[in-house]
Amino acid sequence: MSLFKVVGLGPGDPELITMKGYKAIMDADIVFYPKTSLNSAENILKSLGVNSNRMRELEFPIGSEKISALSREYAGMIMKASRDNLKSVYAVEGEPMLYSTFLDIMPYIDIEFDVIPGISSMNGISAAMKIILATKDEPLLVLPAVKDYSYMEEKIMSYGNVVIFKAIRAREIIKEIIKKNQLTNYYIMSYVSTEKEIIYNNIDDIKDYMTIVVIKRYT
Repeated sequence: MSLFKVVGLGPGDPELITMKGYKAIMDADIVFYPKTSLNSAENILKSLGVNSNRMRELEFPIGSEKISALSREYAGMIMKASRDNLKSVYAVEGEPMLYSTFLDIMPYIDIEFDVIPGISSMNGISAAMKIILATKDEPLLVLPAVKDYSYMEEKIMSYGNVVIFKAIRAREIIKEIIKKNQLTNYYIMSYVSTEKEIIYNNIDDIKDYMTIVVIKRYT
């Protein structure tokens, strides 16, 4: 078994972490986690009862040109822990292999590691709002919001079910696409599964970075 494990913490509610992920975290000598303005991972770890002496924050400034250098540095810290025969975990919000900060570090990791999956925030919003993401032969598109109207419209209108992550980055574009194409079946949520969870009825109301929009053209 690998000394280093990557654990998905889930969308925000500490109770949504898997038992396997919880056991790995509680058994670790060092728990690395991404430090963000929302403190999501830190709050979850503290709620689980992780001692702060075992916690090591790794900061990823949004939009920073230093991400590559920082990721290489963090990979070195993780690999050193393994060389020192310490069990370590990188605990990341949501699902490690889907838009997580671990994917910035992963190219620089040169040791064996295990990935323990987590519940993604798109699963969190579908459960909270009872949205069928896809059924039978329907396709599902997972789309990061980008400031490119033509690209976003082509993708949204090519699929019947679309999940848009970090929607605030293209709020006005999404709004115009919905209006132009008369899309009426959409859902908006921020801070999925946390105490701060917010459901929006209007694209204009989106204020938070961690906001998901689900657009359904299938009925």
